[in-house]
Amino acid sequence: MLGLKVHKKGAETAKRYLVKNALLDNQLIVFGSNSFIYLPIKGEISPKKKQGVEKATGGKLVSSKFEKSGVKGKYRELLQKRLGKSYDDVTKSYDIVGNIALIDAKGRPATQMAKAIMQTNKNVLTVISKGGAVSGKYRVRKYAHILGKKNFIADYRENGIELKFDIRKTFFSSRLAFERLRIAKLVRPKENVVVMFAGMGPFAIEIGKMQRQANVVGIELNKDACRYMKQNIALNKTGNVVAELGNVKRVADKYKGFADRIVMPLPKTAFEFLGAVLKVAKRKCIVHYYAFGDRETGFEDEIKKVRNFFEKKGRKVKILDKRVVRQYSAKEVEIVLDILVG
Repeated sequence: MLGLKVHKKGAETAKRYLVKNALLDNQLIVFGSNSFIYLPIKGEISPKKKQGVEKATGGKLVSSKFEKSGVKGKYRELLQKRLGKSYDDVTKSYDIVGNIALIDAKGRPATQMAKAIMQTNKNVLTVISKGGAVSGKYRVRKYAHILGKKNFIADYRENGIELKFDIRKTFFSSRLAFERLRIAKLVRPKENVVVMFAGMGPFAIEIGKMQRQANVVGIELNKDACRYMKQNIALNKTGNVVAELGNVKRVADKYKGFADRIVMPLPKTAFEFLGAVLKVAKRKCIVHYYAFGDRETGFEDEIKKVRNFFEKKGRKVKILDKRVVRQYSAKEVEIVLDILVG
């Protein structure tokens, strides 16, 4: 049986990657040793795909022995028995943010989902239902308690960092774990990094902890999110990370010509802040630019927009990398462009 051997620090990110690409075998039990976790792989993998998996996860595919799972890992089978005809795409999936599970359902399906989640995930102490889409300038949403301890403070661990925050007061997506790790691995010693729209600090703190010799600034408009970012900086002992409260366009004046690298995880309106990028960037700077786009033409459209903007300002542009971050809707995806601005 083929398994992915990955270091414990990167296990959660590797697991999400396998789930996203339908490669994790949920019928088998994950196991670990002192330093490594072994994740069961579903089906056969071609040599080319094997290389892709190892490169994306930082792990190694090895021959392993896995035990079959009991109730654990059988959430969908358990829920299907309870809901019958009510079992659909909405009830199939949920997000776990540390000790909290987030679902997108109401009524009886929500209750049955919550029971099944808590039965199959021993670390989940609270199940909460999403109350509509993310909205407003702070990108937050309302939530309703469904089952377990009534608590909205997430205690979340990812790639070797720990984050605590109120899910009602700051935007956060666990689905960006792989992307945060990818960016952190790119940062070099003594780089100056600016994370715009930093929230409660996941990008900034992960970069700061992985690259201790980097200087990282997280800029955030939301007072509650910035307060949690400061707390998380202290929690992770990342003294090389600074939390700045304020509008990116105004705070940019404080950091003129500072950044070797800029992260822009605001896919809906990042384009509007490219002027602030020009203020903060050094003569050569790498920009990680996130955007929502059409599944077929998203890359082409955004590259054209970004290139036109910078070239009109007399700056050269080179696209270093481009990738789909996640599926956003039936027709849209979130993408990222790694751009060298010269």
